[in-house]
Amino acid sequence: MNKALRMIVWITYPIFLIMLSAQLLTSNPYMRLSEGLYASHDDIEYDHRYVARQLIDYLNYRHDNLEFGANAEDDSVLMRDIEIRHMVDVRDLYTLLRIVAGISLLIAVLSVIGLFFRDKSELYKTFKGIFWVPLIVTVTLGAFIAVNFSWLFVLFHEIAFDNDDWILRADDVLIQLLPLEFWMVSAILVLVFTGLFIFITRQLGMRFLKT
Repeated sequence: MNKALRMIVWITYPIFLIMLSAQLLTSNPYMRLSEGLYASHDDIEYDHRYVARQLIDYLNYRHDNLEFGANAEDDSVLMRDIEIRHMVDVRDLYTLLRIVAGISLLIAVLSVIGLFFRDKSELYKTFKGIFWVPLIVTVTLGAFIAVNFSWLFVLFHEIAFDNDDWILRADDVLIQLLPLEFWMVSAILVLVFTGLFIFITRQLGMRFLKT
């Protein structure tokens, strides 16, 4: 039973951390840091910061309007219908992943509490080896990112969405603003942040149990 709880923590806690890292990247500060970093940004004729903020705020439930214009004064609709439909799908997926992350955290916390009262030495082993699953995932995904990220990107979309609305034109807002290179950098950062959070958790957990 104790070993099963250990494995549950090793699996569920990293799932939560991956989503937490993704949450940090779906933010207005991150979008501002990314502004002008990619070649497609040179072709943008609308208000980059305004449009990015509208998309991020929609994704984070601050509003439900995707029919915004090129700037705050523009009353026209900037994105095509297919882009709007895809953003709706993206937020639905994002909501599902957040729910999964919350459930994963709850399961991990309950498992840690169970180990704390059942066998503190087993809990110590749990924290000591908590990096193994994230390490395997990081190495595997890192290899795919390095070798062929575009294949991984397409595979993810084919699995995550049941339509072809994600196949957009090069001059679409979502492609100009969020090119493939943006997602590759973001994926790498998610892995880095997840690894950092795992390291901090491991050190704090082991130190607490030693005392």
